[in-house]
Formats: sequence, structure tokens, C-alpha cells
Amino acid sequence: MLTFRDLKSFVTVIDSGSFSQAAKELALSQPTVSAHINSLEDELSLQLVLRSTKSSTATEAGKLLYTYAKQVLALMDKAEIDLRTFSLKNDNTLRIAVSTIPALYFLPDSLPQLQETFPDLSYDIIETDSTGAAAAVFEHRADLAIVGTKLEYEGLLFTKIAEESLLLIAPPQEPYLSAVGIVNPNNLANWPFIRREEGSGTWLESYNFFNSFNIDPEKLNTVAKVNGTSMALHSVKGGLGYTLLSEQAAKPYIERGEVIDLKSDSADLKRHFWLVTPSDRPGTPALRFFTALVKKRKTSYQ
Repeated sequence: MLTFRDLKSFVTVIDSGSFSQAAKELALSQPTVSAHINSLEDELSLQLVLRSTKSSTATEAGKLLYTYAKQVLALMDKAEIDLRTFSLKNDNTLRIAVSTIPALYFLPDSLPQLQETFPDLSYDIIETDSTGAAAAVFEHRADLAIVGTKLEYEGLLFTKIAEESLLLIAPPQEPYLSAVGIVNPNNLANWPFIRREEGSGTWLESYNFFNSFNIDPEKLNTVAKVNGTSMALHSVKGGLGYTLLSEQAAKPYIERGEVIDLKSDSADLKRHFWLVTPSDRPGTPALRFFTALVKKRKTSYQ
């Protein structure tokens, strides 16, 4: 009897070209993957895979099975998606993944409007960085996400919903005070820099800014890598170094004189926010309403 487990291992071996790579992708041991393929070959009394030290390819019989196996696996995936969707339609919880700035400045304005239309709805809010928020939708752990940078994910739709400025902020002390409005590449490359975590939308967008000054972002004088906007702000306020940060988050600190805006006029200091929704599965009525709501918003974070 052919099993889903064995077919999955077989397709992964053919797609990856090796038993070792298939084992990594499936989080199994290589002997386990080999046992799955052997089970298929014993069941069918056919050799399905040509094994060599360099690669593993399908035999003629294997090619025939591969075509059917791909269809079976695709159908199983579709069944899982449809069943998850059925579950969501009967669930009064909307799962929203957001990066830091949308969590602070977008959801508080949007959720009350959603609540008026769906008074029985509750919310599961996942606050993470942009990469983590998009991944949550991709992995079916969230129904939608709002992120600060566009990423490449098959099966996800990224819709631009707002724009804001990123500010170059620094402690209110020298040498930064003397450089307001006249920031140059030498300063940026040599001043102590506070950077965000790898998955942060702010950090991903910072690449464009530094590249506009022909500076390799990986070769900055980085003194700290921090998680989250608040930690970055307080590190600048404490005098540790300079950073790039959301205008919405930095503005109160600038107004109180706790940090300064270096006022770079680079056009690369604009970024967009994106609504992330699944393109390969239907949504609940609440998800569709919320999607329409944010798409109609004309205001930005500025």
C-alpha cells in the first residue's frame, strides 16, 4: 500500500536531487528517508530512484510515479487549507501578526472599527518583526499581517497601505550636533551605529539608505544589535550611538530634546507598510472586512 509518508519522501528526494538533502528538508535521518523509498520500491516491485554518489534521479517508472505523487501531495495540501479555512470560518478569533510600528500606530485605530461590525470577534495579536509576521501568515499561524517591508513569499499577497519616513537620529551631543543637516558618508561609516535585528523591516529598509551613500551596511561601526524600536530609541537617548528609526516612534523623543534628527534629505528614507494576506486560500468574513478597511485608508503614519 502506498503511503503519504513514503510519497512525500520520494518527491522530496527527486526534487532535491539527493537523499541527504531530502532528509534535511524533511527533518528526518537519511536512513529513514532511504527506508521510505525502499518501502515504495518493494511495494511496487520496481526501481524508482537511480542512486549515485553525486545525485539521485528518477527512473522511467519513478518519473511516472512522480507525476501522480505530486498530484496527490497537492491535493492533500488543498484539503488541509480548506479544512483550516472551514475551522476559521467557525472561529470568532482573528489572528493578526504585526511588526512593531503597525502594532503601536495602526491597530489601535483600526480594531475599533472592525469591532463595530463584528462585536463578537476577539483578536490574537502576534507582535514580532516584519519577517516573523509574514512567516506567521505563510505558516497559517496568522490570518493576516502588517509589516514594514515587502518580502518574497510564494502564496502571499503584499498590498501597500501606508508610507512613513525613517529618521536618522542621534544623541543630543557632539559630534552629532555639529553634523545636523550635513551628514556625509565618512560620518555614517565611522560613527557608532545601533542596528536592528535581522528580520526587522527598519533594518531591511536601511540597506537602501546606506547603499545610497555607497556604504556596505555590514561594514558599519556597529556597537549594538537590538530587538525592537524601544530598545533602539533608549540606546540612542543614552548616548550609545546613532540609528535609523520610524518617525512616528522618534518624534516624541525629538520634541523633548532627548534625541536629535540629523535631517538627511535622502529620498531613500521613505518606506512603505504592507498588508499581507494569503493569496491561495479564502478568508473569513472578518478577514475580508478588515482587508477592505485597511485598503481604503488614505492616511499614512506621518
